[in-house]
Amino acid sequence: MRGTVDRIENGIAVVETDDGMQEFAAVDGLCDGDVVEIADGVIVAIDRAEAEARRARMQARLDRMLKKKKT
Repeated sequence: MRGTVDRIENGIAVVETDDGMQEFAAVDGLCDGDVVEIADGVIVAIDRAEAEARRARMQARLDRMLKKKKT
């Protein structure tokens, strides 16, 4: 299962998955917005490339929205 880290609080990562928001133990180096792979209730991998691509798409969308507001 894959998901996106919504936030990290007190060593617990709140991850948005297709099944809704779920909590997992945070692993070292995990950041808000990271895309993670989950197996057997544990975060087993962080997909940094996908996380950066997702951030870039979100920034491009925000830039387009702000540009439309100015005109």
